[in-house]
Amino acid sequence: MSRAENSPAGAATYRVFLSYSHVDTPWARRLMRRLENYRVPPRFHGRTAPIGEVGPRLAPVFRDRDELPSTSDLGGTIRTALAASATLVVICSPASAQSRWVQEEILAFKRLHGEHRVFAFIVGGEPKEGAPDDCFPSALRRAIGSDGTLSARPAEIVAADARPHGDGREAAFVRLLAGLLGVGFDDLRQRELQRRNRRLTLIAVASVCGMALTLGLAAYAWRARTDALEARNDARRRQEQAEDLLGFMVGDLRVPLAKLNKLDVLDAVGEKAMAYFGALDPRDLTDTALRRQAEALRQIGENRKDQARYPEALHSLQAAYQSAKILCARDPRNGDFLFERGQAEYWIGTLERRLGRAEATTGWFTRYRDTGAALVALEPTNPKWQEELASGHHNLAVLDLDAERLEPARRGFLGALAMLAQLSAAKPADLELQFRIADANSWLGTVAEINGDFPEASSRFAEQVARTEAILRAEPTNATFKRRFADALALQASLLALTGHRPTALDTRFRAIAVLDSLATGDPKNQSWQRLLLWWRLKAAELLRAQGQLAASAQLADEIREKFEKLVAAEPKDQRLVDRLAFVCRLQAELLADQGRDGAAAPAARAVELAERLVSSRQTYVNVSECALARVTAARMALRDGQPAEAQQHARRALALLEPRLTGSNHWRILQPAAHAYALTGQPERSRALIDQLDHLGFRPLEPWPGEASLRLPSKTQ
Repeated sequence: MSRAENSPAGAATYRVFLSYSHVDTPWARRLMRRLENYRVPPRFHGRTAPIGEVGPRLAPVFRDRDELPSTSDLGGTIRTALAASATLVVICSPASAQSRWVQEEILAFKRLHGEHRVFAFIVGGEPKEGAPDDCFPSALRRAIGSDGTLSARPAEIVAADARPHGDGREAAFVRLLAGLLGVGFDDLRQRELQRRNRRLTLIAVASVCGMALTLGLAAYAWRARTDALEARNDARRRQEQAEDLLGFMVGDLRVPLAKLNKLDVLDAVGEKAMAYFGALDPRDLTDTALRRQAEALRQIGENRKDQARYPEALHSLQAAYQSAKILCARDPRNGDFLFERGQAEYWIGTLERRLGRAEATTGWFTRYRDTGAALVALEPTNPKWQEELASGHHNLAVLDLDAERLEPARRGFLGALAMLAQLSAAKPADLELQFRIADANSWLGTVAEINGDFPEASSRFAEQVARTEAILRAEPTNATFKRRFADALALQASLLALTGHRPTALDTRFRAIAVLDSLATGDPKNQSWQRLLLWWRLKAAELLRAQGQLAASAQLADEIREKFEKLVAAEPKDQRLVDRLAFVCRLQAELLADQGRDGAAAPAARAVELAERLVSSRQTYVNVSECALARVTAARMALRDGQPAEAQQHARRALALLEPRLTGSNHWRILQPAAHAYALTGQPERSRALIDQLDHLGFRPLEPWPGEASLRLPSKTQ
């Protein structure tokens, strides 16, 4: 043991010395700020720890690199600081692994203090000796010999992994704190979670106010940059302060706010940030500043998407894409720049799909897949890049499914699932990977459902429910995980209804509604959740009708239609909203007829109008099915009102849409309305053949088949 290992850490001037490559300067600034601002829980005060005697703060922290000389000697300032430091934290990345200064600082610290107060904080690369992206300097891996040089004996490395597929940024910071304070990770983590949850909303609101002021000062400083050298330096300083705060707000803070269902507090930040970025010229920004801008714009776009502010979301995301595109042009082999561009491509494609713009969706998702391939080509063993490529293949498989290319879609989902399963085997505790596996299973379940393979669909959806429920158990307060679990329940409820398990389907549907309702109540500005809740309640109304609870079903349908009418009036191009309004109008018509009441023709006609709007835009199987069902309902209402010619016209239009898709199809969305339309046009043999086909597959309709007593609706004269 060296003499220094016996010296008390409490006598040190600095609690922590940060050693890092200049490439990782943003990480060093962030880590220093968080360490110096951290308030140690009172229960730990007074204990002896690697940093010395624990008090309320961890400050001071040494990270100044300006004194490094140009020679091979570390220089007096750095050597003095190392001697006066209680602990050494090495920010580990491929760049630091190759840095001569990081190597020398580790060696000097170990010679001065021994090896037991050295901590690794991984921000990139892989901690694998011999790997091309190894992030550990050799001085970190090897113990110091008696002669003060590196020996062959491996050193014990205490590491926190801030990579997304490691501990993650937040958990890694807590793990590092636990090591510096000499306390248990789980104990400190639980205390941090409790303290952050209590204070997060208050901090966020206060930060919004500070954000508005700081961004205003930054914008003013930007305009003043050209006045003089002093003003330019001041502008840069203010700009860095504003963008550091903005990065915290839309980056570090957004994740815990999403978990707490409090994203609405970032609205004001988004407005100010968009105005601020609009005043900047990207050509004048450094790579670091431009990347911060791209990240912030993307996060703002995601937030606006959740609020169903689609044009504003697209504007933010396209601006993020342009910033990331400039970064990639500056350095085409920078994986972080490519990743940021890929995120913008993904979210733009997602919004274009929501708006029903198929060609634009395909273009953006293809770009996203190609960006994933470029990332893997740069670093073939990087798990994060492999996940991006898997996601790219998955998204294109979704588009194959939209276009009814079922076998390519199935192959695409299976390929993505295989890649994810391989990655998950190496990181079984990665909850995001577990969710993506669950999601891939749900899409394979949808393919199976379309193919009429209800047993496989049931198995896939059950797997999704089991995985998402396990994920939620791991983080029960996470709003994002709650939403995903509710989605899984809703899919399972739909399949249960199709296969005749109506009471269980209704229970499962209301369970999903309860989970989503708790989220929507906590964040009424999240329009995505509010709209989805309306849709699920509408599906519950359909099940209530099938169970004979007509009054409850009608009350729900009336409430929901009024809300969907307002939404469609505000956003007439949103195909999902139009489809759901057509559905509720059709249900209303059927309910009025079930109850022998007047007025069924009007909602039936409205359903036809809306559904025809859908198929005139794009003839997907969903749009075609909804239009055919609307026509069948309108035909039945016409028969009820004594208008057989009009009924025939509606039924023939339904068949014109459906017959091109009937050959070889096992899809209930196509076969079910076709069976009704054939019966209405006087073709009972064809109708019966389709009914027998669906019955053999295990399909059990919510709407009675032709020939059953309840199909022949009473006329108003009876």
